[in-house]
Amino acid sequence: MLSFEPSIVIVDDKYDEIRGILEQYQKNGIGIKYFNANLIDSDPKPSTHFSDLNLIFLDVHFTENLADYDPTHCAAWIDSLVSEYSFYILVLWSKETDKKDEILEELKRINKEPFLFFTEQKTEYQIENGWDFEKLNDSINSKLDNYPELDELSIWKKSILNSSNIVIGHLSSNIDNDAFRKKLQKIIIGHGGEYLLGSEKESLKREVLFDALDNILSSNSKITRPNQTVSQINKENLYSIPIFPKTDIDSKLNSWFHFKLIESSFEPNFITSGLVSFFKNDSLKKNYSLLNDENVTKYLEYQLGAEENKPDIEDIAVIISRPCDLAQNKFGRNLKLLSGLLINKPIRNTKHKFKGKDTNPLSMKIYDHLSLSKEKTDCALLFDFRYAFSLPPEIFEERFDKIKVFNKELLSEIQVEYSSYSSRLGITQII
Repeated sequence: MLSFEPSIVIVDDKYDEIRGILEQYQKNGIGIKYFNANLIDSDPKPSTHFSDLNLIFLDVHFTENLADYDPTHCAAWIDSLVSEYSFYILVLWSKETDKKDEILEELKRINKEPFLFFTEQKTEYQIENGWDFEKLNDSINSKLDNYPELDELSIWKKSILNSSNIVIGHLSSNIDNDAFRKKLQKIIIGHGGEYLLGSEKESLKREVLFDALDNILSSNSKITRPNQTVSQINKENLYSIPIFPKTDIDSKLNSWFHFKLIESSFEPNFITSGLVSFFKNDSLKKNYSLLNDENVTKYLEYQLGAEENKPDIEDIAVIISRPCDLAQNKFGRNLKLLSGLLINKPIRNTKHKFKGKDTNPLSMKIYDHLSLSKEKTDCALLFDFRYAFSLPPEIFEERFDKIKVFNKELLSEIQVEYSSYSSRLGITQII
């Protein structure tokens, strides 16, 4: 079923102290949910994370006994509500706001640190027969006013939600469940090929369906963007860009522009264009490792010969077979791959650029400042167009460990540059 989720959650052990918050947001038509966090008879924590949770009110004590306080109890509730690295705003709604740093440390430890962390003393909002929640709401909004850029991101998010609703609405309108099913099946076979006919390969069929819907979404989200005027403060700050801004390089953000957001665990027999994998076979390494090539090792002189902080270098390959050929099982007996290297914590020059000997040869392509996993947060990928080779899918499955999948735009760039390099005219010399 489609999920119906709140955008605000309150975690407290005393309903009377949060009733006003619930009523205020409900009156404004905002989805909000209360969880009783009492240590003795608490509500069960959610079994799956919420996908659109923006604001959490969190109490510190979940019993009358102050000695029962434990920051891990607070963090455990947050852990059950949001995924790692999610955007959300946390309001510590308590009489003991001095516990903020302890709770924040626990949230950092589990990668659930909030974008903003407000502390609000309950005693400051206490009035006769209750709490002044309008004052509380004004206090939160005044703090959010310091981040006007969030307005622009919320407009973008709304356009994505609007577009997805339009797509789902069109697919499901004026048809019965049998016709609805067949319409989705036609999308799967139309985009994935007739080899997907049958009752197996469910995960692959889902991937094909979602990729097709993603294409529709990205093509149409522009027309669903709210017609909202840019605020004066964003005109003067966010969209006033006199020079290129200098900030720390964000490897994780770079990786989002390079890779599909697929976790590092892959199902058996998962093969797709742009799939990057480690070599795990010595025979293949001997034949196709770039480290056996003099041109490559000469270019990597600073990386290979470093006396201190020498980077880890591992052999990798990327599948460059055409996506349509793979999807429709028309690639023949072999997959086409391109050899490369994964360089973990590479040495860079003073301008933070990958340090190679002179300029890199025409056959090489480098992607720097990437994050591939929790262990490999600062990496560079190097590929060489001279080292293309082919393998049957079953041999690939047996002799490679999968890492990431390039997005279609980056894969297209590699394919075009590989094709251009491969089709260069030679020079006939008269001697």
